[in-house]
Amino acid sequence: MDRQKPIKLSFSTAFQLKYCLIVTAVFACVNFFLYLIMNKTLGGSYLESLRTLYFLDQNLPFYLLIMALLQLFFILTLTLMMTLLVSHQIAGPIFRYEKVLGQIFSGQFPEQISTRSTDQLKPMVDSLNDLTTCSRHVFGNAQILVEAIKASPDIDFKSLRQQISKVRESMGDFYSEERNQ
Repeated sequence: MDRQKPIKLSFSTAFQLKYCLIVTAVFACVNFFLYLIMNKTLGGSYLESLRTLYFLDQNLPFYLLIMALLQLFFILTLTLMMTLLVSHQIAGPIFRYEKVLGQIFSGQFPEQISTRSTDQLKPMVDSLNDLTTCSRHVFGNAQILVEAIKASPDIDFKSLRQQISKVRESMGDFYSEERNQ
């Protein structure tokens, strides 16, 4: 069986690249804003230059604190938004997978589970769809066999063999003659 990774490398790489770009953009925007606030000309006279330097000296810690808090706020907000969006692409198939497994354990075999094309665990759900389809056929044919045996008081072994062959066929790779010998 060819083993596939549940989360594709391209998705992981794209997510990390987007995150880095967002952090860089936030950093650049906040620092540009700091530059605009701090960009003061010294003035024409000595007294104006001293006032400008005094103003910068008094307000620089406050401006740096505000810029750091702005960066932290934007980065945390964007991180939260990105992780919520990505978690839906990963958790959605897992919830569907869990629901279908519960139905299978209760004896129901649901139709195909639908997934979005952007879901990252789509191969797992596709495998579950294959298992559900195969199980539905196996148990359906087994049920027909059981009902045929119960319904006829005289067992027709030829018919019984045909029904058993149908059950074996529906089992596909799950059943092989070599396993039972």
